[in-house]
Amino acid sequence: MRNIIKRFVVLSSIPFLLSGCWDQRLLKEQKLILLIGYDKGPNGKIIANTAYPISKGVQNNSSTKSTILTTMGETALDTLLHADLNISEKIDISKAQVVLFGEEMARNGLYKELDHIYRNPKGALGAKVAIIEGKARDAVRIKQEEADLNGRYYDEYLKSGEATGFFTNYNVQSVCPLLLKHTKDPLLPLLKISSERHRARSIGMALFNNEKMTGKLNVPESKMFLLLNGEKKQKVSFLLDTKHQDSQKEFIVIEILNNRQKTKLSIKNGAVTAILSSKLQYRITEYPKDQLTNPILLKKLNKTIQQRLTKTAENTITKLQAANCDGFGIEEEIRVHHHKLWKEKYKNVDIKDIPIKANLQLELINSGIIN
Repeated sequence: MRNIIKRFVVLSSIPFLLSGCWDQRLLKEQKLILLIGYDKGPNGKIIANTAYPISKGVQNNSSTKSTILTTMGETALDTLLHADLNISEKIDISKAQVVLFGEEMARNGLYKELDHIYRNPKGALGAKVAIIEGKARDAVRIKQEEADLNGRYYDEYLKSGEATGFFTNYNVQSVCPLLLKHTKDPLLPLLKISSERHRARSIGMALFNNEKMTGKLNVPESKMFLLLNGEKKQKVSFLLDTKHQDSQKEFIVIEILNNRQKTKLSIKNGAVTAILSSKLQYRITEYPKDQLTNPILLKKLNKTIQQRLTKTAENTITKLQAANCDGFGIEEEIRVHHHKLWKEKYKNVDIKDIPIKANLQLELINSGIIN
C-alpha cells in the first residue's frame, strides 16, 4: 500500500515540472512569406518583393490570393525589417517556398542575401533558389492562374523541372555550403518571365563561379550537364536534327532511359585530364521518316545521334570552362584521389585550365515501332 501511495505522489507531481509551450508562434500573429524576390537597387541597396497569402471574401465564398509587398534596405534582412513596418502582423519567412534573384543581383553574388536565412534556426532551408533573367520583381508580381499562390506556383514549377531533367535540385540548405566553401560550383534554374502570357519559361541554368553568376546554359545543354554529372533523371528527351549537308531537315526525338556515368582522371606528366563518360540507353519516340526496321539505317542513325549529342556535350563543357564554373566538381575529384598533386598544382585552379573530355556511348533499346 505504501508503494502505491509513493507512485501516486510521484506521478502526480510530474505535470508541475513540465515547462509547457514556451516557444509558441501563433499563426494569427504572423504574416507567412511564401515567395521572396531580390533585385539590386540604387546606391548598392537591395529591393525585396515578398508575396504572402490573404483571404478574400466571406465564409464559403472566400479565396486565398497572393499580396505583394515591396521594400528597400541596406541588406536582405533589412528589407524584411522594413516590411514589418508596413503590415499589422510580424513577418515570418520560415515557410518560404522559393527565393528568386534577378540576374544583376546574381552576378554580384548570392551568399550575403541567403545568409540571414541559412543562419536562422527557423529559416526556410528547404526553399528552392532560382535566377530570373531580368528582374525578380516581375516574377513575384506575375498574375499567373495555375495556382492560388505565387509561391506555390514556382515551387511546383521548379519541382516539375527537376523531375524532367531541366534543373539541378538545389535549395537554401544545399546551395549555401557550395557558395561558402568555394569548392564545387552550383548551377541554378534560369527562368524568363512573360508578362503578356502570365507565366514563367525555363531557358536553362545559370552558371556560377563561387557565389557569382558567370554564364548560362540553354535547355539542351542543361539536360546534357545533368547526364554528364551523373544525375539520375527519367525521361530526358532531346530533339536532334539528323540531316546531312545540303539536305532537308530531318528531326528525331529520343528519350534517355538509363544513364551510367563515371568521371575518370587521367594523369600524364603531372597534368590532369578529366574524362566524363556516360553510357546512355535510349529509345526513339518520334521519327516521321520511319524505316526503323532496317538494321543498316538504325546503325547509321545511332552514329548520327551520338555525333549530335557529343557536340552538345562539348558545347556544354566549353561554356562551363568559359564561365570558370566547376559544376562537375573536378577540383574536388583531384583533391580526393590525388591529394599531393592537388596541393602542389591544382588547389584553387581555374577549371578552364583543366582539359575536360566527353565520352558518350549510346545504345538503342527501343525504336518505338509496332511489329
